[in-house]
Order: sequence, then C-alpha cells, then structure tokens
Amino acid sequence: MKYYKLLVVMSVVAFCLGVATVHAGPVDFKFAHFINPIEPGPESGVWIEKDVNEKISDKVKAKFFHSGQVGSAIEIIKKVRMGALHGAYLTGNYAPELNDKFGIGTLAYCMDSYEKWEALLANDELRNELFSCLEKKGLLVIDMCFFGQYGIASTKPFSTLEELRPLKMRTTQARYPLAFWKALGMNPLPMAWADVFPGLKQGVVDGTDQTVNVARMRLTDVCKYFVHTDHMMGLFFFVVNKKWWDKLDADTRDPLAAIIAENMDKAREASKKLTIEGDAVLKEKGMTVTRLAPEEMAKFKEKQMKVWDQFEGDIGKDWLDKIKAMTATIK
Repeated sequence: MKYYKLLVVMSVVAFCLGVATVHAGPVDFKFAHFINPIEPGPESGVWIEKDVNEKISDKVKAKFFHSGQVGSAIEIIKKVRMGALHGAYLTGNYAPELNDKFGIGTLAYCMDSYEKWEALLANDELRNELFSCLEKKGLLVIDMCFFGQYGIASTKPFSTLEELRPLKMRTTQARYPLAFWKALGMNPLPMAWADVFPGLKQGVVDGTDQTVNVARMRLTDVCKYFVHTDHMMGLFFFVVNKKWWDKLDADTRDPLAAIIAENMDKAREASKKLTIEGDAVLKEKGMTVTRLAPEEMAKFKEKQMKVWDQFEGDIGKDWLDKIKAMTATIK
C-alpha cells in the first residue's frame, strides 16, 4: 500500500511538472522611454520590441512603453528599480544623480564626441566599470545610444560669451547642467522640458542647450539660431532590473542581450547620420547655424575647468584620470 501511494504521489508530481513545462510561456519584458519614438534613441525601443517578438517570441514577450505612457524619466527609472518595469532608457543628464561616475558624460568638454564614447564602448575595462556602477541601486546598464551633440538653440543671436551672458537660458534641475551655465557667468532657469516651448514663445527664456538632433525635430518653430558649442553628447543608457536580469537563464538572456546590443548600435549610427545632416536641415527650416570661433570656444572650455575641479571628488579622481588618459589619445 505504501509503495502504491508513493507511485501515485510520484505520478502526480511528474504530471504537474509536465503541465508546468507545457504551459510555461515566455517571460515578460516590459521597458520604457519617456520620449516619443521620433528619433533613433527612443525609436530603438520600437525596433527592440519588434525583434524580440519576432525572433525569440518563444522565450520573451516584449512590450515597449513610450511618450510618457508610464511616467517621467525619473519615475520610469524608479519603476525599474522596484521591478514594476524590467528595463528603461536612462538619460545622461539624470544618470549622475544615481552614480557620479556618469558625470563624465555631463562634464562639459570631457566625453564630448561620438569618437570618445565609441572608444569607451570598445574598452572592456572602462565599459564594465561604468556599466556595473549602478548595481547597488538594483540596475545594470546593458548598452547605450545617443541623441546628438550639444549646442545652444536660441530666439536671439549671439556669437561670443559676452553676448550670451545677458540671455535667459533654460536648464534642467541636475547639478552638472546647472554648473555648466553658472561657470559661464549666467543664472539659468531650471525648467521641465514640457514647459520649454511655451517658455520660449512667451520670452520666459531665450534659449536652451540641446543637441542638433533634437533641435531639428522640435525647436525650429520657436528658435531661429543654433550655435555649435559641442560641449557634451546627448546620451541614453539602456538599463534593466539587475535581479530580474540575473534570474533569466542563459538561453533567454543571451539572445535578448544580443537584440538590445544590435539595436543600440543601429541607433548610434543613425544618430551620427542625423548630426551630419543636421545643419542643412536646420537651415532649410529657417534657422541660422553658426559655430563658436576658436577663441570663443577656448573661453568656454577655460570656464568649465573649475567645474571639473568642483566635481572631481564626486566623480572620483582615479576614474576621471582613466577617462582623461583615454580621451587624450582621441582627436
């Protein structure tokens, strides 16, 4: 009788395991961006969703939320940390608030070109040090893409630092962008992105620093001038909830990581192309496009050196020295 009961129990267990195996479906992969997908950065989310659902649908079911559907940039990252979302795009301006190592991206004239960031991505030691530094926050950076090179879009013209100073410039609440403007001798006005357009139209602000890619898509109706200052790059870091990511089996995690990497690379190349074509598009839309003269660029860079000193302790001297050594080899 005992033997018979044991067989029954074992049969039931085996049946349940079989049912679990048969009905075990793909894991959910919910990720988000706060911007609508009209440029390569957020558009890469559409590409990732499509590739996942077409290529590995037996393993992963992807759903991409964009255009603020699940919250602001900061709210989205909080949801990833809590596990309510599995992944998201972390903007380069907010990243230093989570770990100051990311300050290299918003420290003006530090990592200020596509070439420098591509060099970091190709350097396994530097890439791993940066991409793993959010683990204590419950996040892991998988890859990154761009949204262009920064300049200044404005409703009024300027060609020198002295001409810029009287203008009322918009910035974010983040420490590094605030420090950028203050180092130039200005008192910027922190303003949410949603308020920028009415602010420019009503003269509350005269301009904002922004990438050429974003300017060509969103600012040409209100700004008539764009000056290339090339002080930093627009960045999106693709992050996932680390605990969720680590629980994925290799057969699931590896192809998902490959799809993300492929589309991040595609987005980086598309961003470069938009930047190359940017001036012509801005001019077609009625903007006057100029570049700071070398002597003015030198003034901008010289003013930012005190910001480097200000944040060296936060970023970490050793980390900043590594970045300086790498960038010194790139023209």
